[in-house]
Amino acid sequence: MATTTEDVGPKPPRIVIQTLQDLHAHEQEILQRIAGVRNGGALFLIHPFQLLADVGVDLSETTKTQILDLEPSLSTSSTVAYAAFKNSGEQQHVTVTLHGLFRRG
Repeated sequence: MATTTEDVGPKPPRIVIQTLQDLHAHEQEILQRIAGVRNGGALFLIHPFQLLADVGVDLSETTKTQILDLEPSLSTSSTVAYAAFKNSGEQQHVTVTLHGLFRRG
């Protein structure tokens, strides 16, 4: 069985993001954290802000607004769908691999 960040070890320190530039600077570390979560890529597609919080990323309200300006459809992300998918506990047959977080303005 593959080990994920959910399985073992201490939690890494939280990453505080104040601007989109901060987000881009920490992008690779954040992508690694997401890759360590079962179904992380799919969870990101369902509700990126919730997954970022779950992997230890604190986005400022300014950063969230900047992201929503780039991707307005994210304002309709469902926490109910996210929770249901995450709590299913099963590895999905389709793997979503992220190579970046958000489009650059």
